[in-house]
Amino acid sequence: MSASVLQWKRECQLVIGAAGRGISIKDLRISFEVTKTIGRTPNTALIKVYNMNQDGFGRIKGEFDEVLVNAGYPGASELIFRGNIRHFFDYRDGNDHITEIDAADGDKDIRSAVVNVTLAAGSSTTQLLEHVVSKFGTTTKGHVVLTERRRIRGKVVSAMARDVLDDIAAESDAHWSVQDGLLQIVPVQSTLPTEAIVLRSDTGLLGAPEIDDKGIKATCLLNPRIHVNGKVWLNNNDLKAKIAKELETKPGAKKVKTKKHRGELARLDPDGVYKVYKLVHEGDNRDTPWTTQVFCVGLDRPIPSGKAAA
Repeated sequence: MSASVLQWKRECQLVIGAAGRGISIKDLRISFEVTKTIGRTPNTALIKVYNMNQDGFGRIKGEFDEVLVNAGYPGASELIFRGNIRHFFDYRDGNDHITEIDAADGDKDIRSAVVNVTLAAGSSTTQLLEHVVSKFGTTTKGHVVLTERRRIRGKVVSAMARDVLDDIAAESDAHWSVQDGLLQIVPVQSTLPTEAIVLRSDTGLLGAPEIDDKGIKATCLLNPRIHVNGKVWLNNNDLKAKIAKELETKPGAKKVKTKKHRGELARLDPDGVYKVYKLVHEGDNRDTPWTTQVFCVGLDRPIPSGKAAA
């Protein structure tokens, strides 16, 4: 987020609909928690709308199944989530009538798309990928980097699309995921072709970044320009100072594990540029919080697996 953007007046727009039709909500209270990762598991959003009229609720129930969330600041509001509505609930909390939406990005396509194709000799990885994408209902092709391979012999492919994508990504030493309706395949040692977002106190960084054996975690004011597979720039001097403080031998100081291959701190990138493997946008346009949690690693480090990444 540029320092010239005033990060004090919040903007949030919720669009619920399908195929360009729907309802737009801006003036009501909206809260959300959006979680995105570079893994194959769909990104998720839990959204609450306060005191929506019954007509709007009825249309969600009977007509619409897609949701978009735009958030940010005046002049700097961008899409932070797009996905399918999986479940919705309607209940009261005190004087408030709350509509709660549980959504996932590309959930229908990832769960149900099936590939049945016979590939001729000489067919390429790109051709297979194009066939996979053609089986999706709403997901389209986004930023994709492949190690191209042509098959010497013909091959029959009959599997879930997600399993075929696993194989395609593995051939390119990459991760695949669906981000806001777009299929991405990004090599492990690469990022999206976008600029690194600078995170420091005058651009919204809150407190000092935390570093452990999984990588680096930073919290900033909500920033819709940060994307998984994108880059952030952090001040390494701040991180080094935090490490030095934790190593101080004084009562109550956090002990840093040094056992080989276990608990070692993530290595700092020489240029302070890190790859984002997970982020969490959490916001409420009428109340706290309004933050983005960024989880990142240096490009020469492995992406954390298991709970750390998911």
